[in-house]
Amino acid sequence: MSLSQKDLALEINMNFPKELQPTDKIAIQLSDGTVVNLPVAHPRFQAWEGPPVNFDYGKKPVLNYKEEACFAELVILRLLLDHGWDGVWVETYGGVHYLRSMPQAWNLQSEHILIPQDKEDLLQKIWKTAKTTACFDVLAWHGDKLVFFEAKRKGKDKLTSAQVRFIEGSLACGVSQESLLIVEWEMI
Repeated sequence: MSLSQKDLALEINMNFPKELQPTDKIAIQLSDGTVVNLPVAHPRFQAWEGPPVNFDYGKKPVLNYKEEACFAELVILRLLLDHGWDGVWVETYGGVHYLRSMPQAWNLQSEHILIPQDKEDLLQKIWKTAKTTACFDVLAWHGDKLVFFEAKRKGKDKLTSAQVRFIEGSLACGVSQESLLIVEWEMI
């Protein structure tokens, strides 16, 4: 389903950086057969050509954001932070961690930060409802607006069943479809 950028911006009424502006939607079938249409952005991110990073998180693609090596989740987060949003990369592998910087080791302890209690409470409610600790990659907020962004590399990545449960839990907890955004990115 393709919508004009103006129609999508009006529909979700969010002030996103141009790289994260939705340009279409994707139909996701939930476990009960219901279909939801989530907004999709299609940015192109530059590959990192500098020195290899010390920790590549199991060979994740490394991207260049303002001459700094970043994973896609951090590029998305930094675009939002630079555009006046607040937020974190939510990493749930091996426990729940909230990050704003490149991980240096698998335990993620040195990069872990705290988030506002109301955001933590919402995530806990979603996870309990969804019976999963899966989460979209980036949680961002600006004033009273809250959006989850899921990074998917074009042609190489797709939603998991746990992420679909996260969508279901989010919707059941009052998060709108428009606040669950897929970022289908390409590396150039």
